[in-house]
Amino acid sequence: MTEGLLSMRLARDRHGRTRLVEKRQQYPLTTTTVLPMEAGPGALIYVQNAAGAVFGGDRLHVDVCMEPGTALCLSTPSATRIQGDTLALQTVTVSVGEDAFFESIPDMLIPHPNAAYRQRTCVDLAEGACAILAETLAPGRVARGERHAYHSISLQLLAGFGGCPVLRDASGFRPIEANPALEGCLAGEGYVGSLFALTQAGLADELAERISNGLAGLPGVYGGASALASGHGAVARFLAGDAPSLRLATNAAWDAARQYMRGESAPTLRK
Repeated sequence: MTEGLLSMRLARDRHGRTRLVEKRQQYPLTTTTVLPMEAGPGALIYVQNAAGAVFGGDRLHVDVCMEPGTALCLSTPSATRIQGDTLALQTVTVSVGEDAFFESIPDMLIPHPNAAYRQRTCVDLAEGACAILAETLAPGRVARGERHAYHSISLQLLAGFGGCPVLRDASGFRPIEANPALEGCLAGEGYVGSLFALTQAGLADELAERISNGLAGLPGVYGGASALASGHGAVARFLAGDAPSLRLATNAAWDAARQYMRGESAPTLRK
């Protein structure tokens, strides 16, 4: 069992660029250096797990504080593998300052046989802030013939503006209780993703339509988006038959949301 910690604070420098001004880390969590985005003054940071995987019993904590006007995209350099037969926990807490822009676009989770994993993400956004977050899950190491051989996967997202909740989303898969491959669940596709676009700018229905249009027509992908009941953005769900199609769907939904919210295309992540 490992108790990992990654704490970061970001601020703008005198040129308007986003800088990492404070960082604390504890094995196995670490990061790459801060990389510039393809366009604009934002920052790109890859969160790395030096252990090579999340192991049973791990307790991992990520805390991000973004000062006003900053822009940050968090990703991972590769898929995150979940191993072991005891519960692993990860908590992520993000504070997004006024007019700041946060993106979380990690690569997919790949659970190994008997793995148990629970993730809880809490995002609080200030006035004028916005965020795009993605979560993607593979059915297992498919090339080894492993599909839904894990014990359980639980993903929870809580988001609010100024401490007022606008979204509470949870998804869970427990193959021992119900086979995710059943019709009406994941069926034969197996690869599942969600994308959340959070904004106070209104026009949530139009945002959802743009994301749905971005997903429409992708080969091997089934999905769509709808406005949040709170009116503070949209959520997209999509299924895919393989890992490349899942990544394609994630990028398409991300690009559509980013184009609408920021007027900018999604950058190409360095993998």
